Amino acid sequence: MAVKGPQTESAGETSTRPLVHIVGPHRLQNELLSWFIRSEVGLSCLQGPEYSEPSFEPDADPPLVLLDCLNAVTLPLWAAGIEAKDPKNGGAYLALFNVGKDRKLTREAMSRGMRGVFYDTMPLPIIAKGIRAILSGELWYSRETLTTFLLEPESEPTLPEQVARTLTPREREILLRIAAGSSNQEIAEDLFISLHTVKSHIYNIFKKIDVPNRLQAALWVAKYL
Repeated sequence: MAVKGPQTESAGETSTRPLVHIVGPHRLQNELLSWFIRSEVGLSCLQGPEYSEPSFEPDADPPLVLLDCLNAVTLPLWAAGIEAKDPKNGGAYLALFNVGKDRKLTREAMSRGMRGVFYDTMPLPIIAKGIRAILSGELWYSRETLTTFLLEPESEPTLPEQVARTLTPREREILLRIAAGSSNQEIAEDLFISLHTVKSHIYNIFKKIDVPNRLQAALWVAKYL
C-alpha cells in the first residue's frame, strides 16, 4: 500500500508532502525526533526498529529515510542489503543520523549514495535545515568532508587473509567454536576460562574481522578460514 504524507492546500490545489522514515532501535529517541520533524519541518513521520523499503506513489515526492547509527551498532547497514537507489527512479533519499566522528563510515556512506550524514553533536535546528536540503535534492555533507572524499585516495583495503593472520591461536579457536554454534558458556567450560574472558576475546575478534554479530562471524569463517 502506498503511503503519503499529509496534504496541504494552496490556491485551490493539493500537494503531497514527502514522508520521513526514522529507522532505529531507540523508540523514545525516535518519537522525540518525529515530534520535532512534524512540528518544525512540517513533515509526517514513520518509525520502526528495522529498515523496510518505503512505498510511495510514482507522482509523489521521494521520502527520506533516516538510519540510526548510534554507536555504529546497526552497521554495516549495507551488509543487510541497504543501498541507496535513485530517487528519480523509485528510490528514497537515505541519510545517516547519530553518527560519531568516524571518517571511514562517512566515506562509506558517500560511496554508497547516502544523501547526507547527521552527526551526534548537531543541534536540532541544523538537522531540520539538513532534512529540508536533502528533500530539495541537495547533499548534506560538510565542505571539508566533500573535499576529503574527492581529493584523498582511499586507504588500501585489508585483505581477509591478512586479518586472519592477526588472530591469536586462542582467538582463532574461539572463532571456530562460534562458527560451530557454541554459546559463550559452552566455550568457557570447554576451554577452562571465565565467561568474562570469553566475552573479551569475542569483542576483540569481532573488531578484527569487522563483523557485528555471531552470524556474520560464522559467515566470515565459512568464507575465509
